[in-house]
Amino acid sequence: MQFITSSYLKRATALLLCLSMLAAACLGLVSCGVSSEETDTKEAASKPVGTNEEGETVEVDPFEGVDFGDRPFHIYTSTNIACTGMGNSNFLIEGTNTTDGGLVNDAVLERNVTVEEKLGVKLEYTQVNINYTQVEADIRKYVSSGDHEFDLVINDLYPFANLSIEGNFRNTLDPECVFDFEKEYWYDDYMADLRLIDGYQYLLAGDYFIDLIRSAHCLLYNKDIYQEYYQTDPDEVYQWVLNYEWTYEKMNQMISDIYEDKNMNQEKDKGDMYGFLVCEFWGCSIPFTVSGNPTFITREEADGAPVVALLENNRASDLASAMTTIFQNESASITMTPETELLEAFVDGQALIVGYQRLGSLENPTLRNMQGDIGIIPYPMVYASDQRYVTSTHDTSELGAILATAKDLGFTTTVIEVLNRETAKLLMPKYYKEALQIQYVDDSTAASMIDIIHDNFGNSFALAYNNALGSVMLQSFTVAVQEEREFSAVFKGYSRSVDRAVSNKIKQFMKNNGLN
Repeated sequence: MQFITSSYLKRATALLLCLSMLAAACLGLVSCGVSSEETDTKEAASKPVGTNEEGETVEVDPFEGVDFGDRPFHIYTSTNIACTGMGNSNFLIEGTNTTDGGLVNDAVLERNVTVEEKLGVKLEYTQVNINYTQVEADIRKYVSSGDHEFDLVINDLYPFANLSIEGNFRNTLDPECVFDFEKEYWYDDYMADLRLIDGYQYLLAGDYFIDLIRSAHCLLYNKDIYQEYYQTDPDEVYQWVLNYEWTYEKMNQMISDIYEDKNMNQEKDKGDMYGFLVCEFWGCSIPFTVSGNPTFITREEADGAPVVALLENNRASDLASAMTTIFQNESASITMTPETELLEAFVDGQALIVGYQRLGSLENPTLRNMQGDIGIIPYPMVYASDQRYVTSTHDTSELGAILATAKDLGFTTTVIEVLNRETAKLLMPKYYKEALQIQYVDDSTAASMIDIIHDNFGNSFALAYNNALGSVMLQSFTVAVQEEREFSAVFKGYSRSVDRAVSNKIKQFMKNNGLN
């Protein structure tokens, strides 16, 4: 396997670094109603613009001069491994506390030390190794105790969404919060899609919560197999993506007629060669469903409350039909290989395209054993006219929240804001350069593919609340694809119950968060 060494990638990495540094330099505050007894961030935020040594006008760091006097900042950090083959993301949160010469590890240490020194805080961590089924009970335990044990908690998306409905977290749009969600290091659209009512947002997604990036779904393809079968430059797939031609129709054409009975036993089984390889219908269909952008919800004009909209047009049905052409293709293997062996089968040359992978999968040493070149692409669009690729994270992607027991939002949110800012400035360029963009493919457009995947997170609502709403928003697509049925016929029987569930959850949310 070769490494990315192109001048394009160097320029892309440099540009990312410059933009991150610019965002950090221009940081302003949304609001700052912080108690003077605890912090002085409001005064810091009001500092005027100044000039640098070159005489250029620059905005003064709004946190310059803030000093919390070595106050501890307690972080509840997950160490559970939710995604097979990718590992947990705590090494990018807590780090190893010692430099080892690795770009990423040393950048994590530099970020943490920089935040501690800039703000006069001491980052302290409590590692929690529990799976998504245990998260809710664990968080409830801390909130019910009434103690302010943690300033920031980090764990899985959908249990955190349920916990926000129960009133366990603080509203991050509270006037006392020192956040600037307009900065590029915050994933504002992703967070906004999680809201149940305008003005109330409880979950935090941004560069610091880097598991969201690592769990961003993508497709990998074997360039050597493509060239062998189609006798043409395999980079034409990249051009489809860049020209907004990468659709389900294109993908179906790409994988068709690839199957080979390698073991000559007259059966489609493990060890054969496939056009498309995944491990099962349910989990592997989720990134297709989310990326297909089927208009899961619309929003009420009065208060922004979500309304399930999957039957309002033909898009959901067209998506399900398109997914069926992929999953039911004669060259597709859906159940032959366990998830733990997907990458190994791909590396062994058993598939043109492998699904159910994430950006974090690119860190997997297994890929380095591959003899040929790997291409990375986003999930396809339903229609070429969409002109946008949507990236699915996972419902166990780890993000942040502030417990309802938090007493000093000025302190807490200042530290989180600066953690995000310094992650964008110090860690993200190194993570892109070492862990993603030079580990696998030797081509000049690999960086742009990763940027497309990273920059287009979407449909977090469906991932977060699917289970809470009866588990049918996503599962209905799986049923339609697996049973080769019309989507509207599958979902129609559930639509009223889902509408009631949404209404009930909003009522529960308002009651538990004191909004009635």
